[in-house]
Amino acid sequence: MTILVNSPRAAASLYGILLLNLVLFFAIPGMVSAESTDYQAKLPEIRKLVKDTMAHEKLQAVLLGITVEGKELLILAEGESMTGVPATADMHFRNGNIAVAYMGNLFYQLIDAGIVRADDPVGKWLPELPAAQAVTLNMLINGTAGYPDFMPMETFQKRFYANPFYQWTPDELIKIAFTEKPQFKPGSDWNYAHTNFVILGLALERAAGKPFGELMQERVLTPFGMQQTAAPGTPLIAAPVLHSFTDERGQYEDATYWNPSWTLARGAVQYTTIRDTLAGFRAIGQGQRLKPDSFQAMLAPHTAGMKIWTKDRYYAQGIVVNQGWLTQAPSFAGLYGAAGYHPVKDLTVTIWCTKSLEFKSDNNPVSPLFKQVTTILTPEK
Repeated sequence: MTILVNSPRAAASLYGILLLNLVLFFAIPGMVSAESTDYQAKLPEIRKLVKDTMAHEKLQAVLLGITVEGKELLILAEGESMTGVPATADMHFRNGNIAVAYMGNLFYQLIDAGIVRADDPVGKWLPELPAAQAVTLNMLINGTAGYPDFMPMETFQKRFYANPFYQWTPDELIKIAFTEKPQFKPGSDWNYAHTNFVILGLALERAAGKPFGELMQERVLTPFGMQQTAAPGTPLIAAPVLHSFTDERGQYEDATYWNPSWTLARGAVQYTTIRDTLAGFRAIGQGQRLKPDSFQAMLAPHTAGMKIWTKDRYYAQGIVVNQGWLTQAPSFAGLYGAAGYHPVKDLTVTIWCTKSLEFKSDNNPVSPLFKQVTTILTPEK
């Protein structure tokens, strides 16, 4: 999840906002009713919900996709990308931490291949890092490393908002992060830190002897049929583009091409489409290309009992396990999203939206919409 703030006071409260967004998003329905599976009959209610939410929340555009057993149930585009330019279902957008789930799958593929082990210390490849022999690769992917997050730091905030088009390097980001001490003993607690993903990408590409972007392409994007997803290494987004807008710098502006180079591992900063997101997230949720034991390890509840997490709702290895759903919920520069997969129903849902000038909130507006859609599709008993 990526949330940017534009003042020291806002930065100080960022962690609370992040936790609130996580709580709101991950409070989605759990146990599935054995009653009607006639999803087609539920589509008018979902279409109306989207239109009502757009009007109430003052959203610019909404893209929504639902598949059942990998077959399209609903692909929907409402609103405008820009003034006078209708949003369409084939538009590309940044997928943010959806790619963290792909990183988790890739990580366990490399474990299955004998290239790394989950408990390898990051110091095996990056010995200069703090606690390098205590922090493991698995701690990086599940947020228990204790490393500080550079994103809410004043140094990063000032530089980013002064020039949101700047191309960041991993070394620059890591240097900023470690101007502060680790937040806790490795493995003892949880925090969401972009730093972890930047470091994990470096470690895995050094272990495999290949750029991380190539690993992702060969082992995830191509096998999962994601032809409209790419990590260009620049702010490029392939046409057609869903534009996003934000007032984070004090005025409402087009932030579509703000540089996301700082958000994840180099080679994992991607653009995508709703159809690719549906295909990719379903593949991740099924543990495709992983040995059964590795997929089970990817979903293990190491963070249960830490911060907001419980035994039924926890941050696993690159993906959130939430009462039967596997989920992620990104946000960046006025673009908000969510994706979820329900293994029992073989049901995949993804929703993306952009905000209009009238939208006024720090919360991810997709969170309640996603909850309502999944409740319609899989009502509680």
